[in-house]
Amino acid sequence: MPALVISIDGTDFSGKSTIANLLVEILRRNNKDIIFKRTEVPSRLATGFLTRILANSKDNVSSNVFALAFATDHLHHYETVTKPLKESNENFVVIQERSLLTTYIYQSLIGKADLKWLEDINKFDKNIPDLALILKVLADEIHKRSRIEKREFDKFETRGHLDEQLKIFYNLPKDLVKKFNVEYIDAENDPEDIAERCAKRIQKEIDAKLK
Repeated sequence: MPALVISIDGTDFSGKSTIANLLVEILRRNNKDIIFKRTEVPSRLATGFLTRILANSKDNVSSNVFALAFATDHLHHYETVTKPLKESNENFVVIQERSLLTTYIYQSLIGKADLKWLEDINKFDKNIPDLALILKVLADEIHKRSRIEKREFDKFETRGHLDEQLKIFYNLPKDLVKKFNVEYIDAENDPEDIAERCAKRIQKEIDAKLK
C-alpha cells in the first residue's frame, strides 16, 4: 500500500495536536499490520525553527518572508519524511498535523502573498494529503481556549488573526477544498469522541487503499 497521508487541519486552538495523538493510538489498535507515523508542519526539523522564530518576533514580518520560510520547511519535511515513506514497500499511514493548506490560508487568503506565486514556490512539495480533516470549533470556544492557554507571543494567535482564520477555514474556496480533499469534522465534543469519528473516516481510506 502506498503511504497514505492524512492531515488534521483547522484554526489555532482547535485541538489538532490532541486529536492527532489520540488518532494514532486508536488506529494502531485496529490496524496491526500498518505503521503509523505522527508528524507535523511546521516541522520539528531544523528548518522548522526559523518559522517559529519569525512567528514569535515582534518585528513586522511580511507574508512573502513567511511564505518562503514555510516553503523551505515544507519541502524539507516532504523530502526527509513523507517521500521516503511513499517510496518504501511498507504499509504506512502518516497522521500529519497541518498541511500546505495552512500556508495558502495564512500567507495568501489572510496575508498578501500572491497565490500563484505561493503555489509556484511550493511546487516541489508533493505532500498533498489524501484526506484533510478540518476540526470545526465555534468562535467563542476558540477565543476561550486562546485565553486559557497562555503561550508565548505568536503573530498567528492574536484575536484578529484567529477571527480571520475562522472566517477562511470554514468558507474555503472550492478549488482548495478539492485540491486538499477537505472534509469537516464537528470538534465541539469530547476529544475521545472526536478522535473516534475521525478514525472511522480514516479507516475507510485505509480499507480502500488496501483493496
